[in-house]
Amino acid sequence: MAGRVNSDIAKNGTRFRLFAQPPVLAAFAEPETVWVSPAPDEIGPGPSDDRMVVVDALNKRDYYEFPDLPPYSGARRTPLRPGPDGHFDQIPVDSPEFRAAHMYGSLRFVLDIWQGYFGKRIDWHFEPDFQRMELIPYVDWNNAQSGWGFIETGHRVAQDGSQVPLSLNFDVLAHELGHSILYSQVGLPPEGEVRAAYQGFHESSSDLIAILSALHFDSVMDLVLSRTRGNLYLRNVLNRVGEISQDDQIRLASNRLRMSDVPDINTPVEQLTQPERHQIGEPLTGAVFDVLVEVFQQNLLEAGLISPALDALSRRGGAAAVDDAGVQSRFDRAYWANPGGFKTALIQARDYLGVLLAETWSQLGWDLRFVDVGRALLRADLALSGGHFQPEILDSLVWREIGSQVATASQSKRAAGLSWAAA
Repeated sequence: MAGRVNSDIAKNGTRFRLFAQPPVLAAFAEPETVWVSPAPDEIGPGPSDDRMVVVDALNKRDYYEFPDLPPYSGARRTPLRPGPDGHFDQIPVDSPEFRAAHMYGSLRFVLDIWQGYFGKRIDWHFEPDFQRMELIPYVDWNNAQSGWGFIETGHRVAQDGSQVPLSLNFDVLAHELGHSILYSQVGLPPEGEVRAAYQGFHESSSDLIAILSALHFDSVMDLVLSRTRGNLYLRNVLNRVGEISQDDQIRLASNRLRMSDVPDINTPVEQLTQPERHQIGEPLTGAVFDVLVEVFQQNLLEAGLISPALDALSRRGGAAAVDDAGVQSRFDRAYWANPGGFKTALIQARDYLGVLLAETWSQLGWDLRFVDVGRALLRADLALSGGHFQPEILDSLVWREIGSQVATASQSKRAAGLSWAAA
């Protein structure tokens, strides 16, 4: 199964330092060294390569609408160059140049991860208009966006009133690149035919790309496990997407929302606000996050790292947070008996889900419905695991009211899943 970024990248790639989560969070105040796939002699000033180019614009407003598109021709900083060894891991984090290095390094890192999961090169959806994606580290704007040939980032305002640059927010960058990956793999609706389901799917799946990409940082994985001891439904950095302060995030992946809790998916998209378009996708995000947790826990059980009794006590399928003190104390004891085993189980769950999502998205088109996503998830699991995780996937989808017609199936969960997937 495809998994972590190939170890050859660490031997032949180029080093960057990235904040695994925003540096406003004390646990992530120092950046972590990662490698991206292009070799030092393949990355030019900017940084830039054959897929991406950073344009560190000065006094730029955000790209608004067609024909306001790249290439940017205004004032800009001198393109950033690497150190004498060809790497970009020596740049001071408090310098403007670090924003350029961080944006490129983050997006290239995410692209490497998901090309690994898809098992192929991910072409840009805007080709042949542009061969490279233009990356703008800062515009004076309280948002970020992925568009036709570009990604640009502004800032968020934290609770204390300070501006937090989104070019240093790995989750936000990964989410925006997620949109470009999905446009490439799922397609673009014809003008005037965008539906609420497509919008919600895009926001949900881009959040999932951010979550799984963040799990490729050892610091994130180690902190999540040390804080939860494997009880992943606890509120933690893994399920808080786009964190901008200790107590503020854009969305929670581990949520309790069902389709009946969010705006009607049949609402014409032009009648939905931007927050409502995100909300429609949150039950789907929650369902897939539930699958990650359930697969992780199944891995723990099958490896003998938790007991069948603890497994039975803590399986709540997303209906409630697993925060019971008795359950947590049992997780504590099990985790500290073998932290390395728990980390291996999480890596396996992460990589299973990454490939599962890549296989799922490859089956979909722009006119998708959420029930189509559910069926594709089940078909992908059948291909990857022989249907091993059908009950977990089906439970999550049914509880979230995604494809509720299967809720009354009288067959076993595995048989119901296979039947639904084939429909």
